[in-house]
Amino acid sequence: MKNLVENKLQLLSLLIIPAIFLYRMIFFGEIVTTNDELERYPINEWRDSYLASNDDTPQWFPNLFSGMPSYGGYIYTNGDPTKFFRNQILLNPGMRIWFYLSLSGLGMFILLRLIGISRNAALFGSLISSLTPYTFGLINAGHLNKIFSMAYIPWVIAAFIYYIKKPSLKSILLLSLSTALQLWANHPQIAYYTWMLIGFYFVWIIGISIFEKEFNFTKFSKLFFGIITAIILSLIMVSDPYSEIYKFQKYSDRGLKSVLNNNEQMKDDKTWEYSTRWSFHPKEIISFILPYHYGLQNTADLKKGSYWGYMPFTQSTHYLGLIALVFSILGALLKKPDKKIMVFWVITALTLITGFGSFFPILYKPFFSLLPFFSKFRVPSMIYVLLAITIPLLGAKGLDIVLELINDKKSFMKIKKLLFFALAFIILFMIFGELFTKFQTGSDSRYNPNIISQLKSARITLFTKGLILAFGLILTLLGLFIAFSYKKIKSKELISFIIILSVLDIWIVNQEFMNIKPPQDFDLAFRENKIINHLKNDTSNFRILPADEMNSNRYSFWNLESVSGYRPIKLRNYQDMMDANGLSNPNILNMLNVKYVLTRKNINNSSFVQIPEINGLYRNTNVLPKSWIVQKIKTVSTQKESLLNTLLSNFDPSEEAVVTDYKGSNLHKLGSGKVSIVERKENKIELISESETGGLLVLSEIFYEPGWKAYVNGEAVKIYQTNHILRSIDVPVGKVSVIFEYKTKNWFFMRTLSMSSFIFCLGVLGIIFWKEKRTANQLEKR
Repeated sequence: MKNLVENKLQLLSLLIIPAIFLYRMIFFGEIVTTNDELERYPINEWRDSYLASNDDTPQWFPNLFSGMPSYGGYIYTNGDPTKFFRNQILLNPGMRIWFYLSLSGLGMFILLRLIGISRNAALFGSLISSLTPYTFGLINAGHLNKIFSMAYIPWVIAAFIYYIKKPSLKSILLLSLSTALQLWANHPQIAYYTWMLIGFYFVWIIGISIFEKEFNFTKFSKLFFGIITAIILSLIMVSDPYSEIYKFQKYSDRGLKSVLNNNEQMKDDKTWEYSTRWSFHPKEIISFILPYHYGLQNTADLKKGSYWGYMPFTQSTHYLGLIALVFSILGALLKKPDKKIMVFWVITALTLITGFGSFFPILYKPFFSLLPFFSKFRVPSMIYVLLAITIPLLGAKGLDIVLELINDKKSFMKIKKLLFFALAFIILFMIFGELFTKFQTGSDSRYNPNIISQLKSARITLFTKGLILAFGLILTLLGLFIAFSYKKIKSKELISFIIILSVLDIWIVNQEFMNIKPPQDFDLAFRENKIINHLKNDTSNFRILPADEMNSNRYSFWNLESVSGYRPIKLRNYQDMMDANGLSNPNILNMLNVKYVLTRKNINNSSFVQIPEINGLYRNTNVLPKSWIVQKIKTVSTQKESLLNTLLSNFDPSEEAVVTDYKGSNLHKLGSGKVSIVERKENKIELISESETGGLLVLSEIFYEPGWKAYVNGEAVKIYQTNHILRSIDVPVGKVSVIFEYKTKNWFFMRTLSMSSFIFCLGVLGIIFWKEKRTANQLEKR
């Protein structure tokens, strides 16, 4: 009975401690107001508004970058069937984050128990893994999808290990379901890294079996077939939304190379440079011991930021707690790791080296060149999310070994020697560390001398803070072991104090990231002003160029369509146009239906007239309508020709169109016509074309071939890529109905397939568990 109570308390602590860490967000509704969360808020407003007034799913988002796929572009995806139920229960962001931190901790606890770790040590490792400062840095940055995906890592690995131990339909289904849930969290890079770990683990098992001359081809073939089956099942389950995401990927700036470079080598170099900017320099390994050494993060508050490492900037730290590292090392020194634990040491080393990226590309370069989809990712250091599994796991194993051997005099002497060595190292660092540390980086040159001086002072303060933290932790840990050796505390008390100390360690660092504020502070960013009121009162179809806030989604809050915005992934043709300074070209603004430019600067162009009594708002007098008809076409065959011809200063989009691979009818040189809008919604645009000669109808909407279809009087017609980023179709003589519609037939099929396969897998698992329980009950009765 006593053990049962202890077990329940251990599991309960995995729910309670994360709640304590997040109490202000959970109980007072406080929120993160950093840039990513701020930029997501208008998108959520659009989503909620659309769903409240429509009975379909929006496939197109018109408010950023002149329009882009919403479902395929991660703007709105609702494929996860469990999302609806979570949203009914988890009423604020704090509760949602708490749920996933608790889920992560419970998954890690199961994983640790599965590989033979004791319950107390499993609790130790689970708390460290689920409450890692990296996660709290992500909370502060507003990267919640990454947190949600990370929460499933231990579940997927646990399901895999369970499958290896007990290959069966049950274990295959558990592996496929856990993988599907992780993919539904909408961060495929995290899922990819999870399966990289699993792939290496499987190769390790094969290698060990060959080394020990126990390899059985039939056995491992069956295991491999089961893994492939689980992957296929999970991919079927997540066909909604990933079928749309896969389509979008091929047209995005991560799926297509830019046309702005002259040769393939330059393109490859640029892709490599782009993908590896956030490589982790080997020198920064010290931040796993001293989290403040390189300044921790970038914030406006110098006391909390002042990052001076080798990445462009960082919003978090990969620090996992000094206590976990100490026990990992102690465990390995006291007892040689067996093959079941050695694999995690090797995975840790491989992960660390891979994260070095361009600084030490011995692993990252081959992965980048050979592994499918790997080159689509950026931020090599993100792979360190796996360290939040392996280090706590090794630390938990080390804790078990220490508790097993602590009464052995030789082992206890090793423990004390290591801790005294660590103390001596920290003391030496305290005395001499500043002499060998620069506390500055090349990017500091952008600051004036006074700011640089403040930065250096803040960095030294943080450096000292980290040393004091490390000194205090090691000294306290040494004191606990000495107290135990003198029988001042018992083994259970020792374990409890170690867990408390490890939680306190990461709590201190986590608090550096909790820059949360009351909800009303968030609302201040979306107060209306004269400019907003003027734009909202204009009922015509138009877009805006917020020239002073090009990387902001703010105006989307009021459903105002912008030609710029903030998203990590965009359509390649649109990205190239922006990279070529297209948004500074008046002709491009005209054809993009930009009626207003928002800027506090003066515009020296007579076509842009300042609105009376509204400072910062200009009206474009040459703006083209939402759709128009032209009679002159310049046909091009490549994307580069398309972009360059569109950017020519003498190109007039009101009279001519640059069309890629035009194969339509010959146009009348003196033709004319007009186009009126009947209805315009996210998934459908209905127009009326009236022309005595017919012509090329240009629509100021972004060309995206996989989704949009066009119909003239009900008959399907070809959509041409026009002016590099827009669409056009041939229209005949007379008054005709034109419809552009985002076809959702394939999406409906994938959604049906996704939901039915998920329900099927759950049903089969339910039957298996029911049969197992019934069999167990029958055996008990006998």
